[in-house]
Amino acid sequence: MIEKRHMPRCGFRLGIHTGLAACMLLAMGMWTTARAGESAIIPNPTPSVEPVSSLTTSSEYDDATTILEPPSIPIATPEIDPVSKRLFGFIPDYQADQKTGVYKPLTTAEKFKIARDNSFDWPNFPLLVGYALQAEVAAGGFHQTGFLQEFGEYYVRGFGDQLIGSYVTEAILPAIFHEDPRYFRIGTGSVLHRMGYAASRIFVTNGDNGKTRFYASELLGNAGVVAVTSVYYTSSQTPGQGALRYGMQLGNDALTNVLTEFWPDIRYRMRFLRHYLQPH
Repeated sequence: MIEKRHMPRCGFRLGIHTGLAACMLLAMGMWTTARAGESAIIPNPTPSVEPVSSLTTSSEYDDATTILEPPSIPIATPEIDPVSKRLFGFIPDYQADQKTGVYKPLTTAEKFKIARDNSFDWPNFPLLVGYALQAEVAAGGFHQTGFLQEFGEYYVRGFGDQLIGSYVTEAILPAIFHEDPRYFRIGTGSVLHRMGYAASRIFVTNGDNGKTRFYASELLGNAGVVAVTSVYYTSSQTPGQGALRYGMQLGNDALTNVLTEFWPDIRYRMRFLRHYLQPH
């Protein structure tokens, strides 16, 4: 019986998230170093104005102040990147959004669209090829029942994990419980604060009324996904193995939130570093 490690909500993510997290931490270190070298914007000094003689008429005084008044200079602000719907430009992440002062709930159709986009976006299919190959090698290679048969089984199972996980936790249960499946990036505050906020979003979410509530779709939904996918993971049906798979799913989703939170910052700082790495 062919077996592999369970693949959480997005099948390919579990196999590559550790590497992506290392890349993120490296980029965050470069970001901190780059920020230390940035210079603050210093406004232009206001030119001195000679006092107007008391004999100057009111009309002449108005003309003088009009001429000598320094023009207002807008302060440049860095461009704020919108939240990307693909992590690292390639991994589907359609539940990502930016936190604003006005909350707009999703319709049921919009929740199902998030699940559909996360499941059927074209990068999923080549990424699942890589995961299926990785799982086959980890299971002992290509010598059991033939490469194509084993590869096909791993690929179908991975796609099944992706499809079931996305629709259960991002569409069906959010529609039933009136919950919002999106992750809202805050984009401000210390690194530790933002990491803690991102990780906590697997436990709390917004209801359709905009109020914070227990995230039943995530916590109960992933438990249901483990139970359903145990049908074709026949060698991992014990309570201990099910609990391990459940913990891996929650950890994977928390890590996805952290990467979603910091990816726009990393992308912005990468542009900043490329500017300084260009030959002069």
